[in-house]
Amino acid sequence: MEKNDFLLYNEIIYRIHACRTLEEFRPTLLAQVKLIIPYTYASLIAIQTDPETGELIHRDPYCKPQNFREVENAWLGRIDKAYTAWLSHAPESMVVRDSEILSGDKRFSAASYRELYTAYHVHDCMQMNITYAGQAMGRLALYRTRGDGLFTDQEAFYLRALANHIDLACWTCKQNEDNQPKQTRSLEEIIRTYDLTRREGEVLGLVFQDWNNEEILAKLTISKNTLLKHLQNLYRKCGVSSRWDLLKLRD
Repeated sequence: MEKNDFLLYNEIIYRIHACRTLEEFRPTLLAQVKLIIPYTYASLIAIQTDPETGELIHRDPYCKPQNFREVENAWLGRIDKAYTAWLSHAPESMVVRDSEILSGDKRFSAASYRELYTAYHVHDCMQMNITYAGQAMGRLALYRTRGDGLFTDQEAFYLRALANHIDLACWTCKQNEDNQPKQTRSLEEIIRTYDLTRREGEVLGLVFQDWNNEEILAKLTISKNTLLKHLQNLYRKCGVSSRWDLLKLRD
């Protein structure tokens, strides 16, 4: 590592360890990583473990630029079919590049690429799972277009070198938040966060009140198909896959 990169590396470590909350950690991490590993798009997806089933729940993608959130939410809806789904379950942080695990033809012919990333001209992706003491906490993904070129071995080395620090900083922020008194998010805040329509917000509000589908249909005087469409949109925009997950958005 050259002297300038070493100094920058130390500055990045200082910045991410200075964070005290996940809300502060997410933008700081993406901004600092970009200083040493340039990217076109980036996302940080939160991972929680379902206490009842032990399954990993991926949610709340934080993206740069913000409009990239749409494609990452779509990816969450089909994560079980993703060729890197295994990464979230790795017991330690790992860094993988699409250009390493798939040849060009296979990468660009993959369904996820054709249906999700073609519009963004994604040419390569480098991902890292954020894990501390065996606890999965998130996935960091960096994307480049063809004009940017592939992620290099040196850049993969830099991200691996940062991995332990990213893991610890994320875990510390999570512990700080877990030890704070729980504050329920308001419906209005959730509507703004996930850019919900007025009708989607009404449906979500009734879900929060534990209304069943029949009660919602009667209240809003809409058809069953329309309600199902609103629920599907809520799942997609909020990055969840069940009504139970919707209820947890208030936490």
